[in-house]
Amino acid sequence: MNPQLLFILNSVPEYRELFSVDIQTFIDMIPPLVSFVVLVALLAFLLYKPVKKVLQARSERVMGELAEAEEKNATAYELKSQYEQKIRNIEQECSAMLNEARKQANVVRGEIINDAKIEAQEVRSRAANDVDFELNRVKGEVHHAIVDISAEMAEKLMTVTIDKSIHDSLFDEAMDELETVVFQPLNG
Repeated sequence: MNPQLLFILNSVPEYRELFSVDIQTFIDMIPPLVSFVVLVALLAFLLYKPVKKVLQARSERVMGELAEAEEKNATAYELKSQYEQKIRNIEQECSAMLNEARKQANVVRGEIINDAKIEAQEVRSRAANDVDFELNRVKGEVHHAIVDISAEMAEKLMTVTIDKSIHDSLFDEAMDELETVVFQPLNG
């Protein structure tokens, strides 16, 4: 051991035991400490640049991934707003189509109702015409039936009350009247 170092350490009484270690142990610790420092310096010299490159590359990769994630997030937000706008447009188109369909349905319904009213009026008119025709036909039949019945009753009444001689005289009178009317010269 170096005598000068021993002298310095021995001259100061409170430093005789440094860190509760005696001087000999402390002196024995110096070569490993020096080799540790040299090893750290050598490793720092040899590994500093490669480790720095790795860390820098990792930092750049992380920053790139963050930038890419932000870009994708912005793109996704933009796509989301575009799709939301498209959905709103589709909903508006559906609403407009439904309104148009309702209007067309109302128009068709009105046409159907009008056609039904016209057809109902035609049916009523035909029914009224049929009723009038049947009423006139029935009146005619009743009139003929009444005339036939009246003629039969008159004939029966006449046959009962008129005998043969009265009948012949009435026939002769009717024939005379007919001859005078038929054979009169036409004035004119």
